[in-house]
Amino acid sequence: MSRAWAAFDRWVERGPFTATDLGRYRVLFALLLLLTPRRFAWVGAFPDSFVDGPPGPFMLLRAVPPPAVLTGLDLLLAVAAAFLLLGLFTRTASVVVGLTLLTGNGIAYSLGKIDHDIFLVLVPLVLAFARWGDAVSVDGLRRARRAGPGSAVPAPPQWPLRLLALLVGLGFLTAAVPKLLSGWLSPATQAVQGVMFTQYHVNGRTELLASTALDVRSAFLWEVADVATVLLEGLLVLAALNWRAWRVGIAIASLFHLGVLLTMNIGFAVNVVTYAAFVAWGTLRLPVALTRPRWWSLRWGAPVALVLGLLAALRPRDWVLPH
Repeated sequence: MSRAWAAFDRWVERGPFTATDLGRYRVLFALLLLLTPRRFAWVGAFPDSFVDGPPGPFMLLRAVPPPAVLTGLDLLLAVAAAFLLLGLFTRTASVVVGLTLLTGNGIAYSLGKIDHDIFLVLVPLVLAFARWGDAVSVDGLRRARRAGPGSAVPAPPQWPLRLLALLVGLGFLTAAVPKLLSGWLSPATQAVQGVMFTQYHVNGRTELLASTALDVRSAFLWEVADVATVLLEGLLVLAALNWRAWRVGIAIASLFHLGVLLTMNIGFAVNVVTYAAFVAWGTLRLPVALTRPRWWSLRWGAPVALVLGLLAALRPRDWVLPH
């Protein structure tokens, strides 16, 4: 048994990710949060009769929270994301971002529509333990000052990345199982084609290549799409056993999302942002000014993060990056 545990520990801690990989991804993740703020204030426009919390603690919710609470969540998320961007108090900022997203989503989902963006919540909560604030950060600059000149950045623990990969794979698996149980693979019907018809004729998603896909009448090709969808969603979790296989798997998943976006006009940007955690960002050649925090950030980092977060949360709604 001890050998098995030792082998498991080696597998969990095996990985190619560097502090620079994670630090640059942290900056990208926080920047996207700030450019596309997840505002929760819109929930206040609905009456209390709409509230029907999903399974879990939000089942106890009986009314729409006061506007001050919803606005407070928006402000807290933006300010925490700004601290995450600078890499200042990174672990605390990561936990605050994750818990704020979880709380705001739970309130929004209580109105009935549940979005598939749980991965966005998992990223900061998991990678907070990967020390993704060790590089390209104010925290890293402080640590280097204490350690002295010439000190190397320690290698980050790899187990949080392995955990994140497994959680993403399990998330896909939860989408595959209902398809199998509902007869998705029955050759008598073409499920993907049915979804295509619904998106086009009922939801009015007719842009991009939707009309072209609608003209495909081959039952064989649509059945192939049914099988390929279930295989991808059901087997991706197995790819998490090996990092090379995992990177191939999420590359295929990204192409799958692109195909869904082009034909059904359904975007999975949250998933693609999550996959970016496994990219070797450290291999990119970037200007030094973009990869090293400046001296002023040691003294003025907190005020700058506070102002940046408030500006991101309070700017006009049309000053955002479209989803």
